[in-house]
Amino acid sequence: MSDARHSLIAFGALLFAICYLATIAAWLAYNGKYAEALGFGGLTTGLVGVLGTFRPRTADATTQNGDVNLGGKP
Repeated sequence: MSDARHSLIAFGALLFAICYLATIAAWLAYNGKYAEALGFGGLTTGLVGVLGTFRPRTADATTQNGDVNLGGKP
């Protein structure tokens, strides 16, 4: 498997975990267990922070006038 495929699998698993934990937190809050829901909300927030570490390997972008931004490379 390529490195890109591993990253995609990890990204998908992380999204699933965030949705799962948010659902559990909502269910706990609905049942009146606010402290537990707050804990699961904190876990979800932490995973969202981890999700922010997934960045594309290349940061190439084309501007409107056709110049290419190579992410700081000359």
